[in-house]
Amino acid sequence: MPNDNDALKIRADARVLGATIKAGTSVTYAPRSAERRLYLVPATGRIRIGEVEANARDGMAITALDSVTITALEDSEVVLVDAA
Repeated sequence: MPNDNDALKIRADARVLGATIKAGTSVTYAPRSAERRLYLVPATGRIRIGEVEANARDGMAITALDSVTITALEDSEVVLVDAA
């Protein structure tokens, strides 16, 4: 884009996703393969993946999973990066 001079360019096989998750609900994300690497940050709120909890601005590196189920313990906004 012509006005994106300050934007960070991503030159990789990657996806950046965002979601708003209400407290007590879950969403599931399935990467194209278990070899992909995921990095998840709750921008706000508190979440759980399996037995691991994360608060706002905590980062979670996720590898070797066929799918990831994110449960919001509080209303949460999350950002997920899925990279090769």
